[in-house]
Amino acid sequence: MLIDLHVHLIAMNEANGCYVSPKLSTGMMYFMLSRVLKLQNVERERIDEAYRDKLIEWVTDSDLDAIGMLAFDAVYDQNGEYDKARTHLYVSNDYCLDVCSQSDRLIPICSVNPQRKDAIAELERVTRAGSAAIKLLPNTQGFDPSNDAYRPFWRRMGELGIPLLSHTSFEHALPVIDQRFGKPELLRPALEEGATVIAAHCAGGGVLHLLKDDIQTWLAMLAEYPKLYGDISAMASMARFPYIHTVLKHELARERILLGSDFPIPVSPLVFVPQLGFARAMALRRIENPLQRNLETFRALGVDQTMLDRSATILKL
Repeated sequence: MLIDLHVHLIAMNEANGCYVSPKLSTGMMYFMLSRVLKLQNVERERIDEAYRDKLIEWVTDSDLDAIGMLAFDAVYDQNGEYDKARTHLYVSNDYCLDVCSQSDRLIPICSVNPQRKDAIAELERVTRAGSAAIKLLPNTQGFDPSNDAYRPFWRRMGELGIPLLSHTSFEHALPVIDQRFGKPELLRPALEEGATVIAAHCAGGGVLHLLKDDIQTWLAMLAEYPKLYGDISAMASMARFPYIHTVLKHELARERILLGSDFPIPVSPLVFVPQLGFARAMALRRIENPLQRNLETFRALGVDQTMLDRSATILKL
């Protein structure tokens, strides 16, 4: 089963129980979303549904069997209460589950910030409802994964057999509370408590942080933790393209990487002209379906079928 496990669910309409701050809804995020999806003429009130319909169309018209749709939990204060003032993006678990119920090609990956006061109860609820993993972005959601207070949460994830998909290293697309929270070594408590951990982007910090990123830490941790994995999301984009070569050259990393796209981050095959040649890169660029373009670019770079199929063995399906 071929699954792209890293596709962001966008929800801008508060009627869907979600929230996007004015900073994002009037800025680059909205501009990028509408342009990439060719939804410039769609009314803002309908953009959530239009985005959902586009994704169903694209995954159906691709070699993929399914895509993992990512919810995104809010920021919570020291009392575990919703902190709207510091939250820039909130895509609720209920909305994620509802969207994914509309197509068997959409797999829900809910988000539960361990700082929320009902974190374990919410974790159990979404697991029962069919969430295949739990998505977190500590840099933006404002929590330190190594905080011992969260160990019961990680332990419960291990007991439930639901993996953690956590952003690692630097975050670029969303406002950040603390970039340090993306350090892969901060996920040690989750691994020690028995959770399976998928480090999004394999802790590659991006082209702006090549001298300060964390991928070497992730590579070293692979030998220490057999339940540590990484996804190659955004590694076909301008933001993180150098890292696909790093992981494919590393024997143990090849055994632990999973397919992801990070859509709607655009795929940019032309950055691989030195490896693929201009004609091949241009042919990939002309693929209109962005999910298929991402998949075909990885295939061209040497991501083999074993790697492409691995998500289905790690997610809780």
